[in-house]
Amino acid sequence: MLYPPFNYHYQCHILLKAARQKHVQNEHLFTSPSTPGALNLHNKIFAMDNTDVDNVNPTEECHEVHNVDESDRLIGQLFCSRDQAWHFYKGFAREHGFSAQGFRVSKVNTVDRQRAHTPVTRTGCKARVVVTATNTNDQWVISKSDQKHNHALCTSAMTPFMRSNRAVSKADIDEATTLKEVGVGTSQVMNYLTQQAGGYHNVGFTHKDLYNALQRDESGALYNLIWSDSTSRSDYTCFGDVIAFDTTYKDNLYGRPIMPIVGVNHHHNTIVFATAIIADETCQSFEWVLQNFLEAMMNKSPISVVTDGDRAMQRAIKSVIPYAKHRLCSWHLSRNAQANIGDPKFTAAFSKCMASWWTTKEFDIQWCSIVSEFNVQQHPWVIEKGNTRHLWAQAYLTGHFFANIRSTQRCESMNASLAIALKHKKTYLDVVRAIEDGISRMRMNELKADYLSSHTKPFQITKLVDLESHAAAIFTRESFRVFQDELIRETLYRIEAEIKSLSDECQHYILSKYAEKNRKFEISFDSRTKTLICSCKKFETVGLSCRHQLHILKQLDYTYLPGTLIQSRWTNDAKASAPSYVDLNVSQEVMQMARFAALRSTSSRLCYIASKTNESFKTARDEMKKLIEELENSFGLNHSVNQSIVVNNVRDPQRKQRKRKEVPKNKVEKKIRRCGYCNDEGHNKLTCPQVKLSLSTSTQPTSTDFFEDGME
Repeated sequence: MLYPPFNYHYQCHILLKAARQKHVQNEHLFTSPSTPGALNLHNKIFAMDNTDVDNVNPTEECHEVHNVDESDRLIGQLFCSRDQAWHFYKGFAREHGFSAQGFRVSKVNTVDRQRAHTPVTRTGCKARVVVTATNTNDQWVISKSDQKHNHALCTSAMTPFMRSNRAVSKADIDEATTLKEVGVGTSQVMNYLTQQAGGYHNVGFTHKDLYNALQRDESGALYNLIWSDSTSRSDYTCFGDVIAFDTTYKDNLYGRPIMPIVGVNHHHNTIVFATAIIADETCQSFEWVLQNFLEAMMNKSPISVVTDGDRAMQRAIKSVIPYAKHRLCSWHLSRNAQANIGDPKFTAAFSKCMASWWTTKEFDIQWCSIVSEFNVQQHPWVIEKGNTRHLWAQAYLTGHFFANIRSTQRCESMNASLAIALKHKKTYLDVVRAIEDGISRMRMNELKADYLSSHTKPFQITKLVDLESHAAAIFTRESFRVFQDELIRETLYRIEAEIKSLSDECQHYILSKYAEKNRKFEISFDSRTKTLICSCKKFETVGLSCRHQLHILKQLDYTYLPGTLIQSRWTNDAKASAPSYVDLNVSQEVMQMARFAALRSTSSRLCYIASKTNESFKTARDEMKKLIEELENSFGLNHSVNQSIVVNNVRDPQRKQRKRKEVPKNKVEKKIRRCGYCNDEGHNKLTCPQVKLSLSTSTQPTSTDFFEDGME
């Protein structure tokens, strides 16, 4: 049902009481207030609702009626208790992709509150069942059922996010509690339980058609490696217009750079297209990675690339993808500005100059002013950056699509996750596993964002209801938030002049900003093609309408966004036409791994129950041993038979010896620590030979000095 987007709470006893007051005694109403928000993979959904649904209208997006033609099967079902009926309907609802929510706490509907508005998940759905007590009160029966829904039903992949499904088993709670008691963090507990369940989706497994390529050196050791699975390759067809990568993470036993190639999806979240581990940061290695990357992606080249500024990387990009627009990472540039100039004020001025949406003429004026103000005209770094301004200044990059990616920090965030996951395990196998775990978490977050975008309605904050509603129905929630920010700011502008062209189809407008009348924006509108072109070029750069275009749409009484202002990559249907790279001829090794994950998930529950008592433990252990023996005999397996072994003809590279970091000449060397007792180098008071000598010659040594030494 459609409510203001405030928090709601499910309270069963309150709802049951309300149901008694609203209906005849011993009759209870179980309803579906529409699509939900929750988590769990075994229970389905159902709810009781005491709200007056007749006074609530469904949302504009939910006119289509979705029937679940099983009312006849429901009516007449008998249950021993109301709880049993509740759990039955929960299972029924989840099976068919809907949920319910009950009692909610009302709050004052104020627009200017600081917290973000919670999306609306109710649509006024009247689907319900009525459970009535029999004359003996020993049984309950479903007496009425209406399963016509006014909202789209969830797919099986999205049912884990429905609110009614958010349940954690007692076994998982006990296991998580035990892990946390021994110092395992919450996120690590979640990762462990995920692995035990066979994956974040808890559906056993997904088929993968893994693309990988590797190089060996003269000795047969691994030299370069790149891999990408079918989901990443499919994502690239939708979001591969902009990629970013860097090689700053080298924390492994071999000192090899790890090179994630990432992009941004329709939810503005990071996605990984491929990952490479390279032997060195030479142009040849980068060219090998990019060539194999394009081969994996069906030779589709990106239109824009963001890197950390490595020279060899720049040469490789020009060689392999020469038509891609190259951009330098803004974060690395700001850090380099501070390292080279050493003045925080210059760094701040440089960062502003780098990010501002100026014209090229305005940028050149500001750049000369900054260089002159800080007297750095002859500084080599400043001269170099001035000559390469087309690679980093927003003024020179405006008009070229970058999907709002300005830095390689998306790669850095993945590197940070790797550092946490790997800790002391830093072999190639550990790195690959950690990367795959991180990608799985990203995909789970994307699935959750898909659910929120398709089954919730964002809060509207302007009076342009039709235009805002149309955008909310098309864009993902994060894209709509960006659109909403622009829609709010369109009120700051006014049309200063309207210029008629020779053709009636085309009109030109000049806009000025409130309190900044010297700053003008020119917009042309073609009524025949419904094309709006603004001089700010934000739509061409980011892919979402600018405030100036929205102001003209308002003046022309548009109640919807023209198709020319909608980029499909930011919409809910961005992946609708994505091809599938799934290879249905899955190898036996992959199928065995999938079956192993499914069995491990099932055995986890068995182990929890059997460990309750010593008797059940012995019974389960003996039965498992018996089953193992039977299966070994049936497959002809025994310890004396040699099993087939996969020969690994790729050797590990030589481990890199860590070198002591050299102190730069322009920096003061670290102060040498000396013993606090004898003032010699190489030891402290705890290990001082003179202290030990004095202790051995004393019959009753005092411990004061000794403990003070240990604290130093």
